[in-house]
Amino acid sequence: MNKILYTFITFLIFTTTVSSQSKYVFINFKDAQKPGVQNDFSYPQNIVSKAISDRMEKLGYKGKDTKGFTMYKSVLLPELGEATYDVYFKMDRKSRKEKDASSVTMLVSSGNENFITEADNVQTINNAKSFLNNLIPGIQAFDLEQQIKDQEEAVKKAEKKYKNLQDDQDDLQKRRRKIEEQLSDNAKDQKNQQDEIEKQRQIFETLKLKRK
Repeated sequence: MNKILYTFITFLIFTTTVSSQSKYVFINFKDAQKPGVQNDFSYPQNIVSKAISDRMEKLGYKGKDTKGFTMYKSVLLPELGEATYDVYFKMDRKSRKEKDASSVTMLVSSGNENFITEADNVQTINNAKSFLNNLIPGIQAFDLEQQIKDQEEAVKKAEKKYKNLQDDQDDLQKRRRKIEEQLSDNAKDQKNQQDEIEKQRQIFETLKLKRK
């Protein structure tokens, strides 16, 4: 039983941490088909996008939006080679049905939108494939940190609600004590008023007797 459970858990870990292998593709950019590499990841588009952005920013590069791509200019990535490149990323939802899966396309330019093809430099294209293949640990780490952050916010929200409920309880107890005091005062007032009624009734009866 334990062996079966272990195998099942291992299978889950394997299937959730391994991405597909990158492939060479052509994708539309400024109304023309441009060469690049593409890979799919079992993570939502926003997580993959933020993870890549976070990695590039930590390397000192700030992206710029251009025609649906995020472009990083004059990037030096050891994974790609010794030269500097303009690197373009496009993150898409894999399909309408697969909201938790994303497709990442990467274009590599030697500058001025001169995108590298397999015929130009197969090594750089293979390096770009490896770069995408090796993104998964960073995406996993970013996703985990995001989950931790979201959970921390959930804890804070739950604690705030609990504190508000405690404050409400204090207010309700104060109101209850005040109402209890008012009820006690009201009971005393009723007793006094009953005494007053009896006193006035006796005076009334005494006055009526004087008629005779």
